[in-house]
Amino acid sequence: MFMKYILPSLMLLLFAASCQKNNGGSPKPVNGDVVYVESNDYRDNQNKIIAYLNKGDGKLEELPGSPFPAGGSGVGDPTQALGPLDSDNQLKISSDGHFLLAVNAGSNTIAVFNILDDGSLISVSGSPFSSDGQTPVSIGTKDNYIYVVNKAQDSVHKITTKPNYTVFTIDYKGTLTPVPHSTIDLSTGASPAQALVSNDGKFLFGADFLAFMLQPAQGTLRSFTIDSNGKLDAVAGTPQAIPMGGALGLAQNPRDNTLYVGSPVTGQVDVYGVDGSSGALNFVNSVTSGPASCWLRTAHDGSNLYALNSAENSISVFNSSSTKSLSLMNKVFLKESGPLFTAGGKQNSTSEDFSFEFSPTQNFVYVVSQFANPDFSVGNFNYLHVLEVAADGNLTETKDPTLLPVANIFRPQGVEVVHFSNLSK
Repeated sequence: MFMKYILPSLMLLLFAASCQKNNGGSPKPVNGDVVYVESNDYRDNQNKIIAYLNKGDGKLEELPGSPFPAGGSGVGDPTQALGPLDSDNQLKISSDGHFLLAVNAGSNTIAVFNILDDGSLISVSGSPFSSDGQTPVSIGTKDNYIYVVNKAQDSVHKITTKPNYTVFTIDYKGTLTPVPHSTIDLSTGASPAQALVSNDGKFLFGADFLAFMLQPAQGTLRSFTIDSNGKLDAVAGTPQAIPMGGALGLAQNPRDNTLYVGSPVTGQVDVYGVDGSSGALNFVNSVTSGPASCWLRTAHDGSNLYALNSAENSISVFNSSSTKSLSLMNKVFLKESGPLFTAGGKQNSTSEDFSFEFSPTQNFVYVVSQFANPDFSVGNFNYLHVLEVAADGNLTETKDPTLLPVANIFRPQGVEVVHFSNLSK
């Protein structure tokens, strides 16, 4: 028997004979999606990775051995203020499919785990590794290069450096090594949230969310070229200013050079064209999504775009078959949103969707909704949702969400999914 890992752009065949040992024996192979979520516990060295198995029916069961210690601390704000948690891709599978990488935002490190055939995780030697900055919040990958966004924004720990983008290599053992002279510092107060490598690997896109830091409120979009040594170089004309609160979520359509940008203050998804030669970004149009429209994903074939509307715990489903002309198909409101509360003069749900990812088979979408209410007495609403994906791309939540084993004073974040299937030789 051997295990087949199916990833969005990658299929790996790994023989059981090469598996690492776990708890004194060979891992027992599993069938289905293994879903990883970060607890983001900001107590000293209490950050963990929670792992669930979906055998194909949408029901989740926690894997034996879960949660797996990340060797560091998460990040948060005891007052529940926005800011430190505005990020995406806090978890990332390496390009070769062997490793799971996770940010320890509160201790300025990146944890690296071997992924075993039963979905369990074992820290690689030397993990966690320094992030070469403060408050790492997002990870991007290209071949053996790892791109890290250090946000330098944390209400629990003292900040002494500027935010930055920096580059590492990852070897066959999972060791991270900084690429010399690869760090690009940003101005103090810039709030970078994501490292998105373009589909062709030529560019890296980033966004700064500055809605509550500048008056008038604005943010920036960034575009970098990636050279043969993995280093970044800012594209002429970037960073470019984004009015009305800036941007958070980023996603590129797999069909062409179209970049989608979540605009949380305006509640829109903005559409940009990407120059395939230079990486320059050009605004095309906007479409309404919902309040606090933040994080974005596309279907693997680019036919649909999905946007999390965090303030109302919903997902907007767009038809993106015409990549630069989005049309709203549906809006799905997630279960267990909890009581409404007022923030910024607007009504918000207690549970707010902040992270999501497709199954590599595209049968399911997994969504983490965080407890966001400043009134902790209302209960715990940290949930992991499982939504089924229809042939036309629409989503339905037929089962109740799973309450995450994370106290409501912490905000779980990040989702990564690996699909396992057993095949006979």
